[in-house]
Amino acid sequence: MPTDSSSQVSLKYKFKMADSRSIEFEVLLSSDKLAYQTLSDTEKPVWTDLGFHMCEGCKLADTGVEHCPVAVNVQDIVAAFKSDVSYDIIDLSIETSERTYSKEQVSMQSGLSSILGIIMVTSGCPSLDFLRPMVGTHLPFATIDESIYRSMSMYLLAQFTRAKNGLEPDWTLKGLRQIYEEIDTINISMVKRLQAATEEDASLNAVVILDSFAKLVPMSIDGSFGGMEDLFWPYLKDVPNS
Repeated sequence: MPTDSSSQVSLKYKFKMADSRSIEFEVLLSSDKLAYQTLSDTEKPVWTDLGFHMCEGCKLADTGVEHCPVAVNVQDIVAAFKSDVSYDIIDLSIETSERTYSKEQVSMQSGLSSILGIIMVTSGCPSLDFLRPMVGTHLPFATIDESIYRSMSMYLLAQFTRAKNGLEPDWTLKGLRQIYEEIDTINISMVKRLQAATEEDASLNAVVILDSFAKLVPMSIDGSFGGMEDLFWPYLKDVPNS
């Protein structure tokens, strides 16, 4: 994620559809906490009400919050693509201050999963906040192996940070498993919300893609994390005393 001297970080998404339509969205995040910058006049349809298919164990329940911050912030994206089909083929580019990512002939659901994932994590949901450090190194079009590597690396760096601050670290990744179990619950509820806001399945399946990853991370903790452990053989050798 690029940083600049301003108070905001920008990611500009440009969707080019096969029917010659072109839709652009700019995601603005605060430069300090990478918090999504919500427009003050954002509408709040019924499906954004906190109690509408509220997530099991929602940490905002009984806090006075009336609307799900994630639902409020993704609604513009959802509305723009409410009639698009998951497997429509598009060209997508993502421009930041330091580089531009682009990919041709990608499915609509894959493109939407990128922008929806960014907005969901940065919207202020307490359960999703744990993934906010990954936004700082956002990698569009990442493979499953790359995403698992980044997720585990982020969590272990978080534990190193806890240890430096006198807190008990979790080197077993038990907490990471719990985080993604909560995220799985959130994704399931979000799909139910979006069913009330869409005509076709592009946005729905974009969240399903995110949820598939949420299910894979706990499995990878117990397994081989994509087979990448073989790459760490230099760290398994005895290190001579210096």
